[in-house]
Amino acid sequence: MDLESIADELYELPPEDFIDARSQHAAAARKPGDRQLAVKIGALRRPTLSAWASNLLVRAQPDAVAGLLRLGEGLREAHQELDHEQLRELSSQQHRLVGVLARQARQLAAEAGHPVSEDVQREIEATLRAVLADPQAAQEWASGQLAKPLNPPVGFLGEGGGPCLRRLELLLGLLLR
Repeated sequence: MDLESIADELYELPPEDFIDARSQHAAAARKPGDRQLAVKIGALRRPTLSAWASNLLVRAQPDAVAGLLRLGEGLREAHQELDHEQLRELSSQQHRLVGVLARQARQLAAEAGHPVSEDVQREIEATLRAVLADPQAAQEWASGQLAKPLNPPVGFLGEGGGPCLRRLELLLGLLLR
């Protein structure tokens, strides 16, 4: 087995089973002498409850994942182009979709025996907002291997990877007219 397959298997497990399974995989990798793989497996972090619920959502709702990723691309593009009409339309979709997906993640976690609190649901919502704003966060989330919740950046990220504060100021000016 390779690291990606092992990580995929581990991040699908309930959080309480993660450590034992990780230890077993690391030991199995050490037996044939693949110490480097064993070290990489041992470095995988146990997911928080919100990250695990987000991973469940990614695995259970591939169409919703694709929809959220497309919406994020549209929002980032509208932001870059300062298209305030498109931003308004996509923003309302964003609020609805984040709410629906966070509730689905919460339900999936509860069905798997791990009811989540309001605080954990807020972490899931923050992760989904990060996915919309940041292409790197979107890629990380879509892997289904989150170990911790993601935090949305302030504003959208631009080509250079930094916050587009000037664009955000311009956009706010357009929206407040």
